Amino acid sequence: MGRASGVNAAGFKAACFKAAGFKAGRILAALLACLLIVGCTRTPLYSQLDEQQANELMAALLDAGIPAEKDPSPSKTGWEVMVNRGDIPYAMQVLNSRGLPRAQYRSLGEVFKKEGFASSALEEKARYLYGLSQELSRTLTRIDGVVEARVHIALPDRDPLGGNVQDSSASVLIFERPGQSLRDRETDIKVFVKDSVEGLDDVNKVTVKFFTVQSPPKVHQAAGPLNAVIGSIDLSAVIIGAGVLVLLAIAAFFFGRLRSRFFPPSQPPPQSNARGGVWNG
Repeated sequence: MGRASGVNAAGFKAACFKAAGFKAGRILAALLACLLIVGCTRTPLYSQLDEQQANELMAALLDAGIPAEKDPSPSKTGWEVMVNRGDIPYAMQVLNSRGLPRAQYRSLGEVFKKEGFASSALEEKARYLYGLSQELSRTLTRIDGVVEARVHIALPDRDPLGGNVQDSSASVLIFERPGQSLRDRETDIKVFVKDSVEGLDDVNKVTVKFFTVQSPPKVHQAAGPLNAVIGSIDLSAVIIGAGVLVLLAIAAFFFGRLRSRFFPPSQPPPQSNARGGVWNG
């Protein structure tokens, strides 16, 4: 009877510890799942974009192997593009190398929008040059391979007495993607700017300078669906997860020590000999 009760008590203790270990495993799995969810949280990269800008950013990021999402902005104005926190540095390099998001150029109609009763001649000229430069820059950025274009126009004032006046001139800066051959189209660019500026009659008065935008460094991307998982894990979440695992291992170690101290292993019952006595070895 005593032996049976001892066996039952030992089995009950073993079942309790087994249940406690199963519960600890479930808690550990839940913690790891929460850490993965935190590590995969998207962070807004740009907000308040129009739909064309958002689509251009999405196309560039996905083409570079960066997981991205597009959602309406929380401010209810335009769209926002989100990436994983760990992908932000590389995403910014990719977008900068492609001149994205593109600058919002103002048209002549927007520049000369009537806002006051009268403007001075100097203000009118400044607004005209600014609006014309914006129009020319926007047109040049539509050329395939152009990341960004800047046009600066020098338009001298006319002499009312008919004296000698300096010729108009223009300076164009073209920032091109690596591997493009836009220098072969220098003459076309000069003719386009000459025909667009009043008083600019000499194509040699238009200078065009080309600059190559540095491409982002190539990042090794793992193949298959594992790529998206690896790219979505935040380094901070991995560090936190490692710390939690270390704490759990320490807790399990001390739990085992306490269990062996307060619940020592049960001794086997003494065996009796054939004469009914107790054999003590």
